[in-house]
Amino acid sequence: MNPREDLLRRLLEALHDLPDDERLVPMSRAHQRHPSDTTSGDRTALADLFSDRVKHYGGQVYHLIEPDIPNTVCDILATHGVESVVAPQGLPEYWLSRWSSATGHRVIDDSPFLPQEELSGADAVVTTCAAAVADAGIIVLDGSAGQGRRAPTLAPECHVCVVRVEQIGATLPEVIDRLDHRRPITWFGGPAATADPRSEEADVLTAPRKLIVLIIDPAV
Repeated sequence: MNPREDLLRRLLEALHDLPDDERLVPMSRAHQRHPSDTTSGDRTALADLFSDRVKHYGGQVYHLIEPDIPNTVCDILATHGVESVVAPQGLPEYWLSRWSSATGHRVIDDSPFLPQEELSGADAVVTTCAAAVADAGIIVLDGSAGQGRRAPTLAPECHVCVVRVEQIGATLPEVIDRLDHRRPITWFGGPAATADPRSEEADVLTAPRKLIVLIIDPAV
């Protein structure tokens, strides 16, 4: 089973938990389900489950707190020999500040006018995310600030994605409730990535990739 088939299988299995009408008709955001209050213990358990799933499907996971992001990102990019990084609009600049200060390292600001050859030549992309699914190990992007366009999340060989503990939902139905379905949705699972499988324009990156997830724990 290739990465595309594996990810689609996991999405379809998760979608079986949705009632038939919710698979076909987007819900009004005013009538979405709201899960009960989540305790810190629940969030920790979800983060641990999500971490296990991501690693099971070939991703790497780091647990850290907000102030450690610049140093961790720098160490990861250096370890993987990255010399050029695509930075989506809205990504905090200081996350790449330490890495970009080294000679020969270049941050590429993403824009719709970025030449395809420059995008394809980038070594890595660093993004935030819209949500994550604990039981499937899936990350969701919707193009909001820090996530960027879909193309830059697929082209570079290495994707470093920052996921906050509070963004992790237990199941796909719960996470779907959090999304703005007017936005383009991209799903990540392990080192492969795919578009929303319900989209007519869905296509999948099948080449081997590195997915590195930074789970940001609340400061204690």
